[in-house]
Amino acid sequence: MTFEVREAGEGDEEAIAALHRASPDGGAVRFRVITHARESGGRSRSVVAVDGGRVVGAATVSLGDFRYAGQVRPYALLGSLTVDPGHRRQGIGAALARWRIECAEKLSGSEVVVLANIQKGNAGSLAAARRWATAFTSPAVSVPVPMRRRPPGPVDGLTFRSGVDDLTQIVDGFTAFTADHDFARVFDAESLRAWLTATPVPVPVHHYRVAVDGDGAVVAGLALREEGLLHTMQLVHMPVAIRVANVALRVVPKDGRLRNLGVEHLWFAPGRIDAARALWEDTRWSWRDRGTGLLVTVDPRSPAVGVLRLRPWTPTTSVTTAVRADPPLDPARIFAPLT
Repeated sequence: MTFEVREAGEGDEEAIAALHRASPDGGAVRFRVITHARESGGRSRSVVAVDGGRVVGAATVSLGDFRYAGQVRPYALLGSLTVDPGHRRQGIGAALARWRIECAEKLSGSEVVVLANIQKGNAGSLAAARRWATAFTSPAVSVPVPMRRRPPGPVDGLTFRSGVDDLTQIVDGFTAFTADHDFARVFDAESLRAWLTATPVPVPVHHYRVAVDGDGAVVAGLALREEGLLHTMQLVHMPVAIRVANVALRVVPKDGRLRNLGVEHLWFAPGRIDAARALWEDTRWSWRDRGTGLLVTVDPRSPAVGVLRLRPWTPTTSVTTAVRADPPLDPARIFAPLT
């Protein structure tokens, strides 16, 4: 088989969307992606594999800076790998990985740390990653949380608001909270503002919410990404245990279509996990019309997991991150999963 690998162009958008619709994710919980709008430019690139004029593979790479092994390092997050079912096991996934890694090295240097998130059960992606990865993290837990049907109780001494005017406090709080984490993104007020304003649609996709105490100090925060403005996740398959739990918890709507609010950059000030929990519950209520649920991925060793108050019956899946880095990954360090 002969195929061409090249950077995706505007003319490839519909073909990529059709490829995603025809190729559900291969993890334990499988979805078909229905694309509404595609982010482009900035520090992200899309690549396609073309056979006879037809797009048979697609993937993305997102670039940035994060903390790794106590230093600020460039990273390249490989994502959205999709190969047409009729063209699998023919080297397309490996070729797309090579293109993205070479692109990352060209743009960010040879010291770039390469990563890819792999959902539990996705044997194909795991096998492909073994060709380039030097290590794999312990599993992170990915938690879909439905929106509230009733408002949470009142909270004394806290108010919740947009953090658009609190960017310096947000940066300081998040940086302190993740000081001992690998993979924690590095940003300042200016780059955070740029992230909040970047959108491929007429309305904002990214948001930041904060909890403020009676003295006006920001004591907790979380970022939201309105995934539903970019794509809908159509459920194809989920394990029996999650399906049974969903009857009571209603994580997945009856029509099987998820419009997630992705949660990132979750943090709280020392001793203020109560503020983060209250902010979390307020978000589940006040943003209930903006998505079907919150989706967050965390290292189970991170203090952030305490905000979620997971129960034995909470539906979860796990995500392992493939890593290519020097020095080698330290498995003892907490990590902040990139999403």
